[in-house]
Amino acid sequence: MKFSIIKREPSYFFNNIHEDLTRFLKDTFGDMEFMDKGHLPVEMTFRPAIEVRETSKNYKIKVELAGVKKEDIDVDLYENGIVLNAQAKYENKEEKENIHISEFRYGNFTRTIPFEHPVNPESAKSEFKHGVLKIILDKKEPEKTEESKKLKID
Repeated sequence: MKFSIIKREPSYFFNNIHEDLTRFLKDTFGDMEFMDKGHLPVEMTFRPAIEVRETSKNYKIKVELAGVKKEDIDVDLYENGIVLNAQAKYENKEEKENIHISEFRYGNFTRTIPFEHPVNPESAKSEFKHGVLKIILDKKEPEKTEESKKLKID
């Protein structure tokens, strides 16, 4: 096999780095446009940090939802997972101010977390304090199977 060496300028590799990085960020985090033409934050999807811990008895979930009101959080529990929905709303005040920089997150959040072991939705406990949602879900006790018995072969 024969290869030919092509001489390239070092800047050639960086010509499209801005476009490549923008595409990567958009694919990973969604639309990154924070301001519309009126300098108001645009509603978009945000991805809060979560932590899922498993013990022998339960799952412990923490979700960082700073700036989200308790009534804007919706949680659906299933035996094999949980679906979290939340919305951080932009508060439009009467005062007309130009926003120059805004790093606050606004928009909708949906996250599905599957569980390896079934849980008991009836025993769920939750707390929303200081912008952190905490949920504890007890695992279901494994169904007891009857002890095996010998089969007599005729």
